[in-house]
Amino acid sequence: MRRLLGVTLLIPVVGLVWYDQKIAGLVVLCLGILMGVETKRILALPAPIGLVIMAVISVLTIPQWLLSLSPFMILSLAGLAAIVVGIYVSHLAAMFVGWLCLCLASASLLLSQPSGHFILLALAGVIAACDSAAYFIGRRFGGPKLWPRVSPNKTISGSLGGLFAAMMVTVLLATMFGLAGAGEAVFFGLITGVLSQAGDLLESALKRSLNVKDSGSMLPGHGGLLDRFDGYVFVFPAAYVYFFGI
Repeated sequence: MRRLLGVTLLIPVVGLVWYDQKIAGLVVLCLGILMGVETKRILALPAPIGLVIMAVISVLTIPQWLLSLSPFMILSLAGLAAIVVGIYVSHLAAMFVGWLCLCLASASLLLSQPSGHFILLALAGVIAACDSAAYFIGRRFGGPKLWPRVSPNKTISGSLGGLFAAMMVTVLLATMFGLAGAGEAVFFGLITGVLSQAGDLLESALKRSLNVKDSGSMLPGHGGLLDRFDGYVFVFPAAYVYFFGI
């Protein structure tokens, strides 16, 4: 019930993103700022350094129609944030922060494309299907653990179920909107599912290394925004490069 309540709280966010592309950009900006706050908190960075990291994350999330950043500038800012975090925390934390920066910047870039808000929602739907199927199938069938040292509750059966769901939802969306052939849709769904689970595992590994249970408490049953959106970390950059190049 707590997980369902947490998902319910995100329904207005989905509605705003669906309603208008510019509003979607502002919604992503707000989410990015809140993720920056959570990142500063779980990494326990010194106040000035934490504010710098929050500022970098926020700048990279600003909609392109407000602040247009070149790919070189995006990579430079993400690299700077990763280097600073690597110095003060760990290489694992640096990797997570760097990819988080690229993820949020990619969301902004996707929203600069025609119908970008629908692309964002389609990706979110595939990731949600993967995450939900992995959770429920893993709980139902159990079996060998996927990576017990990092995430003791995740199972191989759940992972495979999540990948299958991601492929099926991608094929369904591609068929409905005539976006790609079945083969390409299956391939893209599989890659999206793998990258989504990889992002989840990366955040789990980071939290375990920092001895942190959740990134926050904004979403009942899910923890913080980073806990809910960790599956996006690798997916959005990969999707932008796949569809639009660098």
